Amino acid sequence: MLCLEIIIQDHTTLRRSVSVLDGMVKMMEEGARIEIADVAALLTFLRRFGDEYHQRMEEQVLFPALLSGVPVESRLRAMLSEHVEERTLVSRIEDALRFKMGKEFVSSSHQLSLLLRNHFDKEDAVLGDVAEKCLSKEQDEAVAAEIIKHQPPAEAHPNFSRLEWKYTSKPPSTPLTPQREAARAYRSATTR
Repeated sequence: MLCLEIIIQDHTTLRRSVSVLDGMVKMMEEGARIEIADVAALLTFLRRFGDEYHQRMEEQVLFPALLSGVPVESRLRAMLSEHVEERTLVSRIEDALRFKMGKEFVSSSHQLSLLLRNHFDKEDAVLGDVAEKCLSKEQDEAVAAEIIKHQPPAEAHPNFSRLEWKYTSKPPSTPLTPQREAARAYRSATTR
């Protein structure tokens, strides 16, 4: 399903940001300093890409389409409630950063990392089954087109390669272009 390919690509991008956050927290726990500008860029990304784009597309486009086919799908409703928890934790991390509360930053970051990783795993596993049952090919294409229409440009993302080199022990992943990949997949699927 095209719409799920886009969502899963978004999850891949967001997992990269969580890995960077984990690396920042690890450095702090080891007594090293991290750059506030890097944390601010990461939090801005989590707000803009993670919440304002990704979660909004799930909440306003994907989930309503899925729920129209199975209106009492409790797993989807549980995932929606996790979005609220994610927003709360990002706010707590922002406050901890603003007020220089290192322990709160570390604690909230750990909670957010665990919540996001579990949430993405759940969505990756559950949404495919639900979408296969609920969406026709035409509905899938319509949902995918709506999501693509709202994707932020790749230039709006922080330089994950630099942040991965700086805050994680692994080399950076391939260049960040999930939006372009999703758009290309959508165009190739609709022009067949």
